[in-house]
Amino acid sequence: MVSYPKIKDTQYHEIDFKEVDDIRKKVSTNEIKFLINENELFLYMNQMGKKYKFLLSFIWLASSLFFVFTFVFLFINWRISPALFIGFFVLHVYNRKLAKQIIYKLCSADKVFLKFALAVGLVKVMSE
Repeated sequence: MVSYPKIKDTQYHEIDFKEVDDIRKKVSTNEIKFLINENELFLYMNQMGKKYKFLLSFIWLASSLFFVFTFVFLFINWRISPALFIGFFVLHVYNRKLAKQIIYKLCSADKVFLKFALAVGLVKVMSE
């Protein structure tokens, strides 16, 4: 069964694209900032470009393989296992940081993605 994103904030779902452009301009001049929802970083990867989706998926797969090989090499050669675990941890942290950068970049560049991200609660606008 296909589940579609749920609209959490109808205010942003119903605004004009002129207002979305105003939000983008304020973000570029640092009048307001985005607060990205950490729990939903990878939930809306299908709405990102193919290049970004592939990159995040590839890093996630590599991180998962490092985690699995950590336990495999624990019994084969235990000296390699800590290095693999460190590799898993580094890739996992890098993937989350990269996801935040990509979401910020897409929200700054694409007004349709920004309106979508605001409507589903992926991004919140924080005024200074």
